[in-house]
Amino acid sequence: MNELVQIVFNGLSPLIIDDVSSEDARIRVRARTPATPAPCPVCGTESARVHGYGERTLADVPVDARRVVVIVRIRRLACATRGCTRQTFREQLPGLLERHQRRTPRMAAQLGSVVRELTGRASARVLPFLAMGASTNTALRALRRLALPARPVPRVLGVDDFALRTEGVNTRTKMIHRQMYGRAGFPLLRHRILLG
Repeated sequence: MNELVQIVFNGLSPLIIDDVSSEDARIRVRARTPATPAPCPVCGTESARVHGYGERTLADVPVDARRVVVIVRIRRLACATRGCTRQTFREQLPGLLERHQRRTPRMAAQLGSVVRELTGRASARVLPFLAMGASTNTALRALRRLALPARPVPRVLGVDDFALRTEGVNTRTKMIHRQMYGRAGFPLLRHRILLG
């Protein structure tokens, strides 16, 4: 059974999984962080002195068309450095437990890929069928968090040498005015409008 749990929840490998229980529409995973020293976010000194415990609830990727809820017991550690401004801190597991997040990074990636294709309302209607329910606002926030694709660097840059004092707001309007009133030849305008 433990081997199956490790295979199904391999994205949670930095955690120690204590219990997996099946409820009606969701799977509840109870886990804890390993008892290794963690660095202080202010001074960087590693500490293993436990001050207290807390729980974080995260959503993970669905299994068997059911939502997965991960309840993680995390430690609040005391900084060993005298004079450090942060006396206690919660441990973080980069790549799994990000600050202020309620989803695992792999759940956020799946949500982002659906939202990228369908955007706001459509993705909010489709996500419950994928066992990843989210509101329209949550879908839009996930869309805003996605990195923009890299644009290629243009090989040639041109300067609009015909942008003299003409009426119009943008360059296409100016070119249409020039075409109508004869300030530039039609082939030049056609070329510029098609490329613009």
